Amino acid sequence: MTPDNSGCGWGLSILYRYAILKCTHHKIVNAMPADNDRIKYLVPVKQLLSEHRTMLLEQSRTIVLEVDDELCVNEEQDFFLYLVSGKVNMLDADRQSALLKASDERAFYPLFGEGEDATRIVAQTHSVVLRFNRHMFNAFVDQELAIGGGEEEEVMVSAEMSEIEGNLFNEIMHGFNVGALKLPSLPEIASKVRRAIASSGCAAEDVSRIVGADPSMAARLIRVANGPLNRGLARVDSIQSAVVRLGLQTSKDLVTGFALKELFKSQSKMLNLRMRKLYEQSIEMAAISFTLSRQSGILNPDHLLLAGLLYRIGVIPILSYIEETGLIVANDHELDNIIRHLGGAVGALVIQHWELSDDLSVVVKEFDNWQRDISAEIDSCDMVIVAQIYYRLKHRQLEGVPEIDRVPAFKKIFSTMKCERKSKDFAVDVFKQADEEVALMMRLLRM
Repeated sequence: MTPDNSGCGWGLSILYRYAILKCTHHKIVNAMPADNDRIKYLVPVKQLLSEHRTMLLEQSRTIVLEVDDELCVNEEQDFFLYLVSGKVNMLDADRQSALLKASDERAFYPLFGEGEDATRIVAQTHSVVLRFNRHMFNAFVDQELAIGGGEEEEVMVSAEMSEIEGNLFNEIMHGFNVGALKLPSLPEIASKVRRAIASSGCAAEDVSRIVGADPSMAARLIRVANGPLNRGLARVDSIQSAVVRLGLQTSKDLVTGFALKELFKSQSKMLNLRMRKLYEQSIEMAAISFTLSRQSGILNPDHLLLAGLLYRIGVIPILSYIEETGLIVANDHELDNIIRHLGGAVGALVIQHWELSDDLSVVVKEFDNWQRDISAEIDSCDMVIVAQIYYRLKHRQLEGVPEIDRVPAFKKIFSTMKCERKSKDFAVDVFKQADEEVALMMRLLRM
């Protein structure tokens, strides 16, 4: 179940049964236990075990705000607050404001970051805020660390890691609140192509003129147009012919995907090594996703190529932030944990910032949710989940990987494919048959 991103937020009729208690500046609402699926989207509350999330929800309260009602950070320091309905202005110490709507991705994060004593929110419409007890949350975190740690030394390391993650999370969200978090810009050529295609009357000639200014990009599109997907057709030698053959939407996705390479760079030797490794993982995931889509006949292969390239895009702002602030991360294990907890949420901010399609936002947040099963229809995230399982099996990264035939996404794809021999090994057979195609796509992405 996913949050309702309509103008009405999450829908009080579904979430709450309540009795209203009057307060000076707003109304406090006694929330009754709600569907625990809702809470799993809220950061950092979603990191708790399911039973702890339920207990936290049972003790939660909601705050009903009317127009011009205010909430101040110094009055709410003991709580996590989340906007679930309506619109509010967020004011900083200099009275600079930013409008927040319940449908925004930012609404899945606490309203107030650490150290913002002067910050307050002012309701612009009838709004509802969900409030969780911060101390109760911390107690559950400590309890889960103690249970999972085993040896005392391991518990201490986990607790230290939790503090590092928390500090980084608060710093990143503070940067987001004040407009200081630097989300990467969509590469210029990709931005130009997307704007051109979004305008009325765009033709292949317009796109080819933009792409033709970048010889490397033009060569890539021509190679794709002459690749396995179009084998048997007459060879094309011009960028305009390539765009005509591929179509505007496919050309748009391919240009965006190919242009992303320039983002995977860092001035730091250590982080640059991490960036290069991340790009290699991403291009292989893109190639596998493309191949799975083409071999199965499900969805658009070129859009899946883009989804595979973007599935860990949230890592780039995190690494850039560490580089720019000089934040000390002791080892790769700590960095991996920070990325695991924050990568999806930050990645969704990047997708939103670039105004890409909503399904890509789902991919960056849910690509490692093996049991994801929200619809009978196959979507981009289902394809990337199966592609990632294949990637991890191929590279013998077996920890936490489930049996593939127990994964809902696999079952949906399996039932859709038309093949003579149906077995749980069919995915491996598909990729063995398509090794050449995967290798070709990886060569194109490395150009």
